[in-house]
Amino acid sequence: MAPESTRAAIRAAAAARADMVELDVQMTREGRLVVFHDDRLERTTNGRGRVSEARYAQLARLDAGSWFQARFTGERVRLLSQMLRAIPSRMRVNLELKRTPRRRALATRFVRIVRRAGVSRRLLVSSFDSQLLQLLRGSGLARALICSRAPEASLRRAIRLRCDAWHLRDALVTPRRIATAHGAGLRVSAWTVDAPHRAQQLQRWGIDGVFTNDPARLRRALS
Repeated sequence: MAPESTRAAIRAAAAARADMVELDVQMTREGRLVVFHDDRLERTTNGRGRVSEARYAQLARLDAGSWFQARFTGERVRLLSQMLRAIPSRMRVNLELKRTPRRRALATRFVRIVRRAGVSRRLLVSSFDSQLLQLLRGSGLARALICSRAPEASLRRAIRLRCDAWHLRDALVTPRRIATAHGAGLRVSAWTVDAPHRAQQLQRWGIDGVFTNDPARLRRALS
């Protein structure tokens, strides 16, 4: 495995024969789109403060790998455009757009970048933010609503938004919810699933996909 949100993580996912890579996208102070999970820098870099308040020139100098293991020292915070070029063409891409008050700017810049990168056909864009997904409704990009609580209300919202998929926190997944979502034309994926026995159970229930930190292990369990 490798530190999250880095090119090393993409290489590790490809080596594990993952079908899809998931990356988190947010906007810097000057409006550039970077791949980074947390709102703040402290957990996974040697920087401090909020990503949204930093300029990319500052972020690009940070070490985003040594917190995980010393051999990853020198991994950097990258622009979305750079990370998309690092993903093998055989892999599908899930890009989670983080919440921001600058929704319209994020949506506009995001669509421009992914179209320029030529990944639209293998892309799924997901978010907890239903307003952001609404802004992307006419983009032609496949969309997924992410749910961490109140699943029935979330599913109704996903249907109303005409999403393509619904990403449900693992603890909330039930056979009935999978069946209801499928009946509405939504693919269902669970996050985050690392235990092989749980992945096998979800497979029996008809889940369409799982997000995991260990794709090689789950691939062996599900083959």
